[in-house]
Amino acid sequence: MKSSSTKHDEREKIPSDSDERGKTQFTILLVEDNTTDALLIRSDIEKLAYFSLKTVETLSQALECLVSEYFDLILLDLNLPDALGLEGLIKLRRFTQKIPIVVLTGIDDKDLGIMALQRGAQDYLVKGIDRGRLMQAIRYAIERMLLHDSDSSIVNQHYINRLQQHYSSISKTEGDRKAKEHQILTERELQVLKLLGTGCNNQEIADRLVISLTTVKTHMGSILQKLSVTDRTNAVIEAQRRSLI
Repeated sequence: MKSSSTKHDEREKIPSDSDERGKTQFTILLVEDNTTDALLIRSDIEKLAYFSLKTVETLSQALECLVSEYFDLILLDLNLPDALGLEGLIKLRRFTQKIPIVVLTGIDDKDLGIMALQRGAQDYLVKGIDRGRLMQAIRYAIERMLLHDSDSSIVNQHYINRLQQHYSSISKTEGDRKAKEHQILTERELQVLKLLGTGCNNQEIADRLVISLTTVKTHMGSILQKLSVTDRTNAVIEAQRRSLI
């Protein structure tokens, strides 16, 4: 195991734009046994032109991958079949000191988050965060790793600039997407949706907006259709996912 660690701690130079890896400049290893969560994360990351993702379900599989493959970042769940809590983070950090690890877990615990950072995690994220926050954490983790790699500082600065340009483009695209989604819903529908998100029922929404109950129901039907959901609860969840409320 020691020889494998050495192999990965001696970071190779970042490939140039003309490298055979083409557009895929940064590779991420996702250690996640929940299929649904893994698919959602993959969906977000694969939208980024300069990133590729490999998924494994256990810590042992992750360690096997690290023996033969290079990754720029590890996304780690804390609830794995063969590693619970910080056990997986500790073992990965013993295996490699240089590859940044971002914890992405369903455990919303500030104390655990602090302990994870103390044990070498670059960031501690709770599942359900918006795509922008996840992408920001990935960006910062890789930038820190590049900046601390003194063997290829000139190349690193080039790729930091590339990352910054890339994320500026993503931010603009994300902003355009959100603006477009806001335009899908009318101003009144957004008002109804926001009140729905606070827990108001139809009558309370009608009273707050000084409109009839029938009108509220009409807006509600339109909202469900536009968000491609079937009920009020999922409408709120989808609206939060899209940062509409």
